[in-house]
Order: sequence, then structure tokens, then C-alpha cells
Amino acid sequence: MAFANNLRLISTIIYRLKRQFGVTIIYYRVATQTQNVETGAIVRTYTTITIRRAAVLPDNMTRSFIYDLSFIAANNNFVGGGFFDKHARVLLIDAKDFPNGFIPNMDDHIEYDGQRYEVTGIQPAEQRRAYLFKVEEIESGEVVTP
Repeated sequence: MAFANNLRLISTIIYRLKRQFGVTIIYYRVATQTQNVETGAIVRTYTTITIRRAAVLPDNMTRSFIYDLSFIAANNNFVGGGFFDKHARVLLIDAKDFPNGFIPNMDDHIEYDGQRYEVTGIQPAEQRRAYLFKVEEIESGEVVTP
């Protein structure tokens, strides 16, 4: 009885979050992937699912620096690298918004507000009532030499 009450409470919370913070997103899954043997170009076709109301939490932006491989390999005095801004978001998507039997995976990506976000983590809620997605968008920065 207590377990059923908890599931009902989870469903109610998901519904309220969707109503208050729900935005439209597009969920992309790779349907087919072929590679041209001559050019090496990879051609992908996607299956899209339009989610009418996904709860999107505020953006968390951090600036990161990645060293060039030469610094890691040889520990040279002359190294290169680059700064980039990483935008991380958390999205809550109700399992009812996906087709029956659909299970999201890490190879998928999400489009929100005209930006592409890569899925970096998926956490299912109790009995897969909803999915909590951790997604990242990377904005390129200029290459710098410290």
C-alpha cells in the first residue's frame, strides 16, 4: 500500500513539473548509420520524437581548459590547448511521452531551444515512470597557448 502511494506521489510530482516548467524538445535516436568506403563520410538517419512537455532545469555553465596531447605525452615546455564553455542541463522526461517499450540510451541526443545537447547521463525514476537526463552543450572557444 505504501509503495503504491509513493508511485502515485511520483506521478503527481512529474505531472506538476511538466505543467510548470514544461517546454517542447526533440529527442533524436540514430536509426541507420552507413559509411562511404571511398570518402569515409558517415551518413546517419535519425528517428525523432517530439516531447511536448519536458521539465528543463536551469543552465549550469563552466569554462574548461583541455591540454594538447603533446603536453600529456612529452611534458614539453611549449604546449597548446583550448578553452571552451560547457553548458550542462538536467531534463525530466515522463516515460508516457515516449512510445511504448522505448528505452533511452547514451547515444541519443536532444535538441532544445535550437541547440543540440549530448546525453551524458540517464537516471530512470522508480519503475521507469520518468527519466532524468544529464545533457551537455559545448560552445567552442579559440585555441590558446598558455
